[in-house]
Amino acid sequence: MELWELTATDLRASYEKRAVSPTEVVDALLARIDRLDPDIGAFRQVIAEEATAEAKTQTEELANQRTRGPLHGVPIAIKELFDVAGTSGCYGSMILEHRISPEDAAAVTRLRDAGAIVVGTTRSHEFGWGITNQNESLGSTYNPWDPSRVPGGSSGGSAAAVAVGMVPLALGSDTGGSIRIPSCFCGVTGLKPSYGRVSKRGAVALAPSLDHPGPIARSLDDVALGLNAMSGLDPDDPTTIAASPPSSGVLPSLDGVRVGVCPDLHITPLRGDHRERFESAIAAVTESGGVIVEVALSDAEAIRPTFASIQMAEAFHNHSVTLGMFPERAEDYGQDVRKRLEMAAEVGVAEYISAKQGALQIRRDFQHLFEDVDVLLTPVTAGGPSRVDAPDRSPYEDDSLPFRDLVMDYTVPQDLTGLPAVSIPNGLDADRLPVGAQLTTWAEEEEKLISAAAALSAAISSGPTWPGMAMS
Repeated sequence: MELWELTATDLRASYEKRAVSPTEVVDALLARIDRLDPDIGAFRQVIAEEATAEAKTQTEELANQRTRGPLHGVPIAIKELFDVAGTSGCYGSMILEHRISPEDAAAVTRLRDAGAIVVGTTRSHEFGWGITNQNESLGSTYNPWDPSRVPGGSSGGSAAAVAVGMVPLALGSDTGGSIRIPSCFCGVTGLKPSYGRVSKRGAVALAPSLDHPGPIARSLDDVALGLNAMSGLDPDDPTTIAASPPSSGVLPSLDGVRVGVCPDLHITPLRGDHRERFESAIAAVTESGGVIVEVALSDAEAIRPTFASIQMAEAFHNHSVTLGMFPERAEDYGQDVRKRLEMAAEVGVAEYISAKQGALQIRRDFQHLFEDVDVLLTPVTAGGPSRVDAPDRSPYEDDSLPFRDLVMDYTVPQDLTGLPAVSIPNGLDADRLPVGAQLTTWAEEEEKLISAAAALSAAISSGPTWPGMAMS
């Protein structure tokens, strides 16, 4: 097995056996980034000199029987919405093209404290407000399974980097699906934790009451490692929760687990080939001893409008007041984000308050749903990724659909309610592009979520693990 194929968990074991060193691993991955990233565009900035020096230090520490934590010597990438000291801090926008991050974001600090070695920052959709990762001004990210397709966003750079083995683990963030969407389309695993599980301090906000930092990796063991390292109360982020970090171990079993399916959430019907993959995931549940339970969710069609009002109001406040850049610098934004901010300016206080009240009722409805099931199984998307030359629409049956409609009906509910959710690979569609399955649990039940996802993942016949680009 090549070094780039090793997961973070594999690297831990290899380091313990002294079979390989952090220096060898970082050198191999930097060479891989140098070779593959010109065609993918995953990275905003690679910090090779710093990563190489850190790897040398950590190699010496291992030689002296010292380790910093569970991620000692593991190379990672950081979504550019999180500050990494001394690197570009433009948040994917020309407006802040020359900004340099003054210090590490809280999540980055915790990953470093656990021993992770940051090799660079990855591209995001501008200010995280988009799901295509296309950026005419500062460079786009392409799907490693088919570079003519988008990778999903806004954590598209992180997901693409993991998908081709440039890093085993990356940091992303999720406000309306931005971890799970690119994880799905790039064929990797992404977890959006419970709201407040991971500190947001040092990251630019999109919509503060909806933003969730979280890990992207190729295995659930690695996702658990990353989440455990990042989690915990941050006195300087009042939204963080005091609950103990979830365990970093997984014990996959679906025996007797009640797995809910909710037709009410299928507001955008699944494309035929994606429906087949979802039905295969349901079959895998029963074959593994799980119990399928059909559940209802009243007024599911209110979820996205409620989310939209909250997201737009908070994003507009962030850009007009906190950042102080809109509308004064409106022409410097990308066209898509500028249009969203112009629409967001129309959301008044009354609409925002009404939406926040509606969100509480929706969360209560989900709480009742989880009285009958342990986990909820849904798709991540209703179809495949859009094309780079037409990113706002995606192929759908004999026509196309707005790309946002294709995905956000399935990813918005968990952000609106603050519930943890994970996207795992679920085979390939008719275009030979990755499909995802999504599991959701009640708040702060990530251990249950990861265990159920590991069991389901083991039962799914997922097909190829790596895109062809990774193996070339």
